[in-house]
Amino acid sequence: MPANSTLRRVIKKLLYSFLGNSSYKYFQAVSKAKDIRNGSWSEPELDLIPLAVKEGEAALDLGANFGLYSYHISRALGPKGRVYAFEPVPFTFATLRLVSRILGFRNVTLFEKGCSEEAGRISFEVPVQASGAYAAGQAYIGGRRDDREGKESQVRWSGTKEVICEVVALDDFLPEIDRLSLIKCDVEGAELFAFRGARKLIGKHLPTVICEINPWFLEGFNVRLEDLITFFVELGYNLYHYRIDEAGPELFPVELKDVVEDNYVFIHPQALSRFSSVLRAVA
Repeated sequence: MPANSTLRRVIKKLLYSFLGNSSYKYFQAVSKAKDIRNGSWSEPELDLIPLAVKEGEAALDLGANFGLYSYHISRALGPKGRVYAFEPVPFTFATLRLVSRILGFRNVTLFEKGCSEEAGRISFEVPVQASGAYAAGQAYIGGRRDDREGKESQVRWSGTKEVICEVVALDDFLPEIDRLSLIKCDVEGAELFAFRGARKLIGKHLPTVICEINPWFLEGFNVRLEDLITFFVELGYNLYHYRIDEAGPELFPVELKDVVEDNYVFIHPQALSRFSSVLRAVA
């Protein structure tokens, strides 16, 4: 059954109506673990992980959700590597922890925390589906302005539930991390805040960064797309996009004007050779 099929959505709704959140998370975890293991839940950028990291290095998964990226990064890093996965929303974190047990994570450290510019406890909004179940993968820091033009295509839920979660600044929380080669970040518009809190780590290690970019969500936090791109440009990075078409996989540079809602990759020149097998040849 496809990971997001109509039948599966109906089954989820029925299960939630009988079980509620506390028991539903067990069924959610089993379902997500199965989808991750058999590849029915996937993203093209997962192909880049074995290129971005080497065995024994370290990686950060910011907005770990149910563990899709943590699973694949963990396997690529090997037993001597380490993944640090951050997920602030309690329901999502509890499900992630169950997924990690089902899939046998051995080199992944889970933190029930979000990442921002400074440590504290802040409000998150968790979208609620029509069934009453949480759309936890789309939770976002409170204060994002969603009541504006474009809402119809971006806000795909009927309501939200507020939860208070702990956030940390990574420069302070993980100052001694070693051999950091990859950061994956998907935090629904608050990416720049997380990166600002990790500026020293990023500047020191120059890891490859796989990042979801949604200009509409950024604007909801009064962050311009240019602000996010400039953060990395000032550290010497270039922006790339990865796609798979009839000609095969290809990683190619992207200009600011061409950025739309999608996943992108910030790569520092010192790491670019790792991607030579998929990098578009320069004419």
